[in-house]
Amino acid sequence: MYTLVQGPEIGWTSSSIIISAVLSILLLALFIWIELRSKDPLMPIHLLRNRNLISGMTTTFIFMGTFGALPYFLTVLFQSVQLFSALQTGLAFLVPAISIAIGTQLGAKLVTHFQTRSTLIIGFIIGIIGTLLLTIGGHQDSSYWSILPGLIISGIGQGITWTSMWIVASMGVADKEQGVASAMASTALNIGNAVRMAILIAVANIGTEGKTGATLISTLASGGRTVFYLAAVGMLVGLIVAVTLPRSKTKKIKQELAS
Repeated sequence: MYTLVQGPEIGWTSSSIIISAVLSILLLALFIWIELRSKDPLMPIHLLRNRNLISGMTTTFIFMGTFGALPYFLTVLFQSVQLFSALQTGLAFLVPAISIAIGTQLGAKLVTHFQTRSTLIIGFIIGIIGTLLLTIGGHQDSSYWSILPGLIISGIGQGITWTSMWIVASMGVADKEQGVASAMASTALNIGNAVRMAILIAVANIGTEGKTGATLISTLASGGRTVFYLAAVGMLVGLIVAVTLPRSKTKKIKQELAS
């Protein structure tokens, strides 16, 4: 995590980053070796043969690098481009926060009436539409009202996706291994956050070096819109993953929710 988070800031060729990257690879290899030889492994390798779990881990990885990255870049847009105060920025996030909460409740209802696969597809489609709409309000002279539809729609999509992706990760996993499966999905989520944020921040900051004033603000706005487009592309990849999921029965989904 240190390598992925600090790499873009202090340089990928710096000694500390290279050392941490090498150590990370070695420790990961050691962990896998120990797990393969252990009679009671912390992370049973056979779980990686579970298609639902792998799809769930892939989805959580994508989620944090797309939906999860939006608040950071929205904050940059509000404060550095549109010059909102800290209080105004906090108030601006009330709408997406409420939308996400509504989305999670809506997602829970959808998975009990439709397949988890269908619910995940719906969440990503709504998220893509909402994220693309964010670009309309991603200009220096844009009003909050111009970005509001995108905030609401993407928030609802995020909530629906959040609920359904955890159900996907747990389906087909034995009860005694549910905690491990959840931890694996959570780990994928945090890695996705570090990797995607490193990439998106680097992309968003292209062309900002040496610029000040109105020129800098214009470049930041352009970089932010590029990030929104890239996030939508990432959600499209998540949608493709969701489409490839096996169909599941509604009764089984209700049992997963109850557990």
